[in-house]
Amino acid sequence: MMKVGIDIGGSHIAVGLVDDNGKIIEKVEEDIKLQDNMEKYIVDYVDIALQKFSKTADISYIGIAGPGNPKGCIISHLVNLGIEQIDFKAIQEKYNIQIESLNDGKASALAEKQYGAMKEFQDAVFLCLGTGIGGAVILNNALLQANRNPGFELGHMIIQKDGIQCNCGKKGCFETYCSMKRFKVNLVDTLKRLGIDASVKDASGLVRLLKENLDKEPVSQLVNCYIDDLIIGLSNIIDIFEPQGIVLGGSFVYFKDVLYQKLMNEMEKRKYVFNKDSLPKIKLAEFQNDAGIIGATLL
Repeated sequence: MMKVGIDIGGSHIAVGLVDDNGKIIEKVEEDIKLQDNMEKYIVDYVDIALQKFSKTADISYIGIAGPGNPKGCIISHLVNLGIEQIDFKAIQEKYNIQIESLNDGKASALAEKQYGAMKEFQDAVFLCLGTGIGGAVILNNALLQANRNPGFELGHMIIQKDGIQCNCGKKGCFETYCSMKRFKVNLVDTLKRLGIDASVKDASGLVRLLKENLDKEPVSQLVNCYIDDLIIGLSNIIDIFEPQGIVLGGSFVYFKDVLYQKLMNEMEKRKYVFNKDSLPKIKLAEFQNDAGIIGATLL
């Protein structure tokens, strides 16, 4: 029997067939096409994937990782997609398979804790730096969970008073400064102002342009500002949770040669934390964009 993991991100959806060892056997994915009836579009995409998988495997369970507030087969408050609610009840009834859902940051943390970069830590924080910033906290080897809402929305702590408007309705949220979507938009704008063609479609092309132009002052300043803001967010998280480790996932991992190395150097140099003699290890996620799929099957 196989499980299906569904990962709904702020700009991407992926559905994977996963075995009992957390290995993805088959996967379909695509960038989300913004449209009027987003709820139907996403449910239909999941249905098509399930039809494909059910022809080759017996499916025992469907897990959904999504932003916002998931519960059972319903996910609500998906602010970066402009969706109030997605209901997968029709999918559950059609396939007569149990569906459970969890916030995507928490699901990714479960995958990294079970199989990946968080295995060595009893206390750790996972941050998914992507379209927004999702997060999860592991304390004493258990996922920290609130009773009322999923909680631990680390991306929505305010790091700049009266700052950039966030999709959640507040201003100055961590994710409005440090999501990779924001960084990539700012990078493209900066390169265009320098007269550089930045019409690349994939992350590898953007990483190449970043490296080639890092010696230009506007580009280096952009990177410095991003790292400054990221350190503010991380220092707050470290002082609150005192983790042994922090694992960074999402598309941040593709920029590791520039952003990760600079972050590590600056964190060690500045030590912007209360307990300066006990900085946590900061690691990159092992499963990158597959963590949500795998974690969704661990609910």
